[in-house]
Amino acid sequence: MGAYADLNPVPQAEAREHAEKNGYDYLSALTAPSFSDDPHHVRCRYCGRLSAARLGDIGFGCQCQVNPRRERQTTKPAGSKQRDLLKDSELPVLDWWDHEQNDAATWETVTVKARREATWRCPDCGLRFRKRILAMVNMRECPECEPKRRAEWEAEHARYQRTPVADVPELLAAWDDEADPRTVMVADYRHRQLRCPRGHRCRQSPLTYLRNGCPSCRGQDTRATRLEAIEADPGAFGLNAEIAAQWHPTKNGKTQLSKTSPGSRKLVWWRNEDCGHEWQETPARREQGQRLRCPECRTILDSLAYHFPDLAAEWSPANPLSAWQVRPTGQTLFTPAWICSANPDHAWQAALSSRANGSGCPECREHGKSRIELEHWAAAERAFGRASSGQSVRHEAFARRASWLVDITVETAGERKLAIEYDGSYWHADKVDLDIEKSRDLLAAGYLVARLREYPLPPLAIDDPNYAEFVVYSAMPKPDETIGWVRDWASRRDEGSAAQR
Repeated sequence: MGAYADLNPVPQAEAREHAEKNGYDYLSALTAPSFSDDPHHVRCRYCGRLSAARLGDIGFGCQCQVNPRRERQTTKPAGSKQRDLLKDSELPVLDWWDHEQNDAATWETVTVKARREATWRCPDCGLRFRKRILAMVNMRECPECEPKRRAEWEAEHARYQRTPVADVPELLAAWDDEADPRTVMVADYRHRQLRCPRGHRCRQSPLTYLRNGCPSCRGQDTRATRLEAIEADPGAFGLNAEIAAQWHPTKNGKTQLSKTSPGSRKLVWWRNEDCGHEWQETPARREQGQRLRCPECRTILDSLAYHFPDLAAEWSPANPLSAWQVRPTGQTLFTPAWICSANPDHAWQAALSSRANGSGCPECREHGKSRIELEHWAAAERAFGRASSGQSVRHEAFARRASWLVDITVETAGERKLAIEYDGSYWHADKVDLDIEKSRDLLAAGYLVARLREYPLPPLAIDDPNYAEFVVYSAMPKPDETIGWVRDWASRRDEGSAAQR
């Protein structure tokens, strides 16, 4: 231990409280007595990971709870390069791009650092010219206009070298220097004392003041514009908009939201309107580590509920976490369950990334389902009272895949799960092995499996009492009759299962 080490033992009750506050189950101290820098045995409540950590490290929480900012949640896969496309840069040079002479492929793919040449068109004189993209990004110059501007500037500068400050009313009114303005030229490079109409004093060369005005006035105008923008949208230039919306309306005294920096380490009050909880924290700490929306409810910033309220409305209450506790593209230890907002009878499971990327209710979605499959689904609903179409099924018994999409899923009168697969002769002619593996996975998971195989598909090599095949004909489909056969077979399997019990 160093000379400044804390040699006061940490009570186990204090260590336990600290661990539980930060999302851990406290197991034991690994040293006796235990000092502040000694390790403690803890287990994360969320991922179950066991670790030996010091109290200071425990305060940061488990790595599984780190919540990056939204712009960092959708990083590209490892090995891919981030391309700063010119078309997305919003740089002023985009006004010079010649869409008539440059092809569309170049516009879509070229980056701001490209060294290839492209055609540009001067917005002032209309001149077309060729120049490297990187050079134009760094400095926009027209081959015809720039020499004229340079010549005009040189002539103006030469004139100001012969013009005393006293001959320029604007400079004379601001003159506050001890030197005689009649003897000092406007282009004099030395700094002079000047005073603007608002009373601001500054030291700069006369020509700089003439061109740019008072630096203090410019700064005040910039700040005023920024404050107006922040009041209109608190998250635009300052704090994260979600954090800014939690600024406590009465407890922060003279501290103003509009003047608070995202990196401020000043302790201020926050209030979560959803639950009413209030707490103190610095703006800087709110954007670090777990980035909690409410430390008591353990909800997070940039959550699914905040960014995708429509998806959050379909989040099943059976999930172990709420939609305020998961990121839109995050990973969870469970596959989230969803309930269709259009039809509450439709329930399915899907990963967060899948929903955030646009996937919807598999039963309401007709894309990818054949007409004949939809007709058999409707017949199954009439026969069984309730049937799901295109449901994603997961089970630990699956050997080939983590999940399968089942054409039709129903529950029999004996409360057994029944999977009905429709095998079209065109699409399933070359999928014999896949159909067998899917059937065996479903059987291993405890499903009754009925396959409706179009003539002339051959039977599958599956010998299982919970498996049956029914031959159907695409030219003369009889959905109600076929599903009736399936229902009768499932009823017999229910009776046989009951007799065995």
